[in-house]
Amino acid sequence: MKRFRLRPFVSFGLLWSFLVAAVSGIVLYFRPEGSLASWTGWSILGLDKKTWEAVHTLGIAALVVFSILHIILNWKSLWGYLRKTTARAAGSKFECALALLLVAIITAGAIGHWEPFQRLLAARSAIKQGSLSVDVAPPFADAADRSLADICAAVPLSLEEGLRRLAAAGYKVGDPSRTLAALAKDFGTSPERIYRLLSGL
Repeated sequence: MKRFRLRPFVSFGLLWSFLVAAVSGIVLYFRPEGSLASWTGWSILGLDKKTWEAVHTLGIAALVVFSILHIILNWKSLWGYLRKTTARAAGSKFECALALLLVAIITAGAIGHWEPFQRLLAARSAIKQGSLSVDVAPPFADAADRSLADICAAVPLSLEEGLRRLAAAGYKVGDPSRTLAALAKDFGTSPERIYRLLSGL
């Protein structure tokens, strides 16, 4: 049996945790705001918003831990490299200044809402507000967490008529006091879809 080697373990841990954090971060960029994600039944690869947030948070935590271990294990090499790089940087003043200028422009663009940085931020805002994923807006905040009876009252619609409309669509509700999100999960659909049926849209 081969002896366990800490350095390769830390290096691979750094790689995999970076990929998890990067992929989950990209996925979360495209997610709508919390209540709208629940309303539309938003998911990617079968994982909902809360699950992706958990993956991202723990991926970042693992990345930080592996990064600290990597620095500790390679401190002498890193310190020597930094000293050599600093000495070499004296001959790379232009590249250093250009990199610093680029980072400064990006930071200033974010603070000052400059184009084209503003388009990237505006796209994220549009996604968050659900304009790219919501066909029918919820009748009120956190509608997915309200009971079927509450939703019927908001339509407005009698509970009996609401149950009849859902049954006609193949959704037989046993307990109308359950939340729209719970019913949608049982039926393999979204709260938005149930609301559309109740509203006759």
